[in-house]
Amino acid sequence: VLKKDKIRYIELEGLLKKRSRWGHRAELWTNPCLKDDFRNWFYDKCWYTEAMLAGSDMPIDHFRPKAAVKQYERYDFNEPLKDCGYFWLKNDPSNYRVSCTYANRVTGTGKEQGGKGTYFPLCPNSPLLTENGTEEEKPLLLDPCNKDDVCLLSFLESQAVPVAVEGLERERAETSIKLYNLNNTFIKAERVKVWDDTQRALYRYKTGKISREVCLEDLKIYISRDRCYSACAIACINALAPDELKKISI
Repeated sequence: VLKKDKIRYIELEGLLKKRSRWGHRAELWTNPCLKDDFRNWFYDKCWYTEAMLAGSDMPIDHFRPKAAVKQYERYDFNEPLKDCGYFWLKNDPSNYRVSCTYANRVTGTGKEQGGKGTYFPLCPNSPLLTENGTEEEKPLLLDPCNKDDVCLLSFLESQAVPVAVEGLERERAETSIKLYNLNNTFIKAERVKVWDDTQRALYRYKTGKISREVCLEDLKIYISRDRCYSACAIACINALAPDELKKISI
């Protein structure tokens, strides 16, 4: 059967075992070996968008911003850290995520604006994390390294969409779609190709043009973790595949 994750889950524990390779420089996130290890961990793809990073600069994103925190719209944020950010986490690799430019940098204006920048909105009434505290801060942004978070967002053709119809889960997904720039025009144009390829394979199977075995081989390729926008292919299969395919391990 298909995996339940709607966006791809990135397991950090195995990657962090490479910690001894990265040294102890003041700006650890700039270490070339670290950047290579993080980049290779998810097949040269952005952890937020699944866009390919080949040929582009690869920012290591600090999930919790390292130097300043800016309020996003009306949402709560860790206001005491607005001028310094989560500075004690700047050299903590567990706070690092691999990000493409679209997700990492604020671009566009108005409805077209997207990108995480130094925004880090929190859920309503969330405790605030402090340097010496153990408060259970609750991010509004979905984290690809959190198994629960990856189930809250899915795809419909070119669009990233919330799974929940209402409530905080929907709000978290909508905010993440905006700040990770998941519905950027370029990204949607690439993502819809994956949806179309997957839909075409399913149509050819339903109309008897290819066998079940051939269809499954095609689907295995589309949902492979090393493929760009593979989560979109999973969403397409979950939405359109006949039950006899969904019940088979892909």
